[in-house]
Amino acid sequence: MKCKQGGSRQRGLTLIELLITLAILGILTSVAYPNYTQQVRESHRMIALGDLLEMQLELERTYSSGYNFASVISGGSCTVCESQVNRYQFEVVSSAGAAYTIKAIAQTTTTQSDDTCLGADKTMSLTSNGDVTPLECW
Repeated sequence: MKCKQGGSRQRGLTLIELLITLAILGILTSVAYPNYTQQVRESHRMIALGDLLEMQLELERTYSSGYNFASVISGGSCTVCESQVNRYQFEVVSSAGAAYTIKAIAQTTTTQSDDTCLGADKTMSLTSNGDVTPLECW
């Protein structure tokens, strides 16, 4: 028996080509995914900063009646916030009824607590005087 010469050639990827493709894809993913998650954290932080400012505006509207904290926080929930409830917890701390501090605390149940901009206490704050912490986040 003789072998057929000039037969059709098989088409497809070899194992080496497939492994090289997977290696390149793995390298690209390992570089892109951390950058993506950091961008997601930053975008949620920006929404939370906007919420802090919105809460301050709402409180300043009620200044003449001694700040109506219930207009921004009701039952432990922010009433004017656009942030996802599971990312930040908002609270208003008042001293002597005239001064206040609005805080946004990153929740540990999400990756928001991994935000490198936040300090060790994972809190951003805005006072009635306009003082902000940490400065890097603003």
